Amino acid sequence: MDLPAGTVLGDNYRITRLIGIGGMGAIYEASHLGAGKRVAVKLMSKELAAHPEALARFRREVKVTTELAHPNIVDVFDFGETPTGEPFLVMEFLDGEDLGHRLERDGRVALDIAVQIVKQVASALSVAHAEGVVHRDLKPDNVFLLRVANGAVVADGAVFAKVVDFGISKVLKAATTQLTVARAVVGTPEFMAPEQASGRIDWIDHRTDQWALAVLSWHMLSGRLPFWKPEVNLILTQVIGEEPTSLHPDLAPLIPPEVDKVLRRALSKKREDRFPTINAFARAFEAAATGAPVRSSSQRAATLQRPQRPRAKSRGGLWLSVGVLGLILAGAAWVFRDELPLPKWWPGETTTRGARPAGGPTVEPAPGDRARRPAQRR
Repeated sequence: MDLPAGTVLGDNYRITRLIGIGGMGAIYEASHLGAGKRVAVKLMSKELAAHPEALARFRREVKVTTELAHPNIVDVFDFGETPTGEPFLVMEFLDGEDLGHRLERDGRVALDIAVQIVKQVASALSVAHAEGVVHRDLKPDNVFLLRVANGAVVADGAVFAKVVDFGISKVLKAATTQLTVARAVVGTPEFMAPEQASGRIDWIDHRTDQWALAVLSWHMLSGRLPFWKPEVNLILTQVIGEEPTSLHPDLAPLIPPEVDKVLRRALSKKREDRFPTINAFARAFEAAATGAPVRSSSQRAATLQRPQRPRAKSRGGLWLSVGVLGLILAGAAWVFRDELPLPKWWPGETTTRGARPAGGPTVEPAPGDRARRPAQRR
């Protein structure tokens, strides 16, 4: 269904223009009639809406995305159906371009920009993983780079990335919501992990997204894909059984060799040989790119929880503090000299209670004095 400008959906959203057409349908710019705010409307095609599995995937995208609150995940806040039955969802309007268009135009991105994108995407997906959701289709087209974020223009040399399209995500916590059967291959072949390429649905977990992010990183730095052939079956064969070529200087100039090691670990054929979490991969990637040491999550937590000792500004300040404390203690001792209990080893010649004055007899305390406590000051 082609929505002309001026069409109103759900009594709230007026269509402004067509933005683009994707695999699931069309994306439109619209405005909220009440607030006047720009929004994006994703409309599922009528042909796909007739297929139960495709319709279930569309509804899953609505459910999953609305439950994942993260600044680097697109915000979906409404959904509905057109009068003719096509489902649509309403999400925040993103001003910018997807990473796929950026790579088509520029070929590659600078290392520092790649580090920012990897960190932000990993942060977003770590929240999804904590909720038992695996994206399964991370690729440049599903990473959107904003020109304006939170109402402010993104500064030169910085990026703000949003992960979009959770339509084929896998929900690990609810087996009844799985939309694919065993041995089914779902996703984009060039970014599939071996367990995904071989159709092992039961093996797909957070490390599958880590693989895809490593392929994405490789693509950003070199302008090429680590696995590519003209036919899908040949790509899947590469992913399952072949190692990628080295990220050598001719392929990726000015890239530290440690980056290649980090990417190769994330691209391990066995899931258990990859990094334990997608954030661990992002930290290792940043450290390899910048030369900074990698800090584990336990080390960072210990730093946050460890109380910081105040440092003396100077030796003079330290001695001044000691002197003031000494004067305070001396003054307190003088004020309470008749109330403080005296130790047994205190020399008798200098005491007033139970003392032996010079030339006189020993003065014993009155009965009950030993048990009486000094009166508290009011």
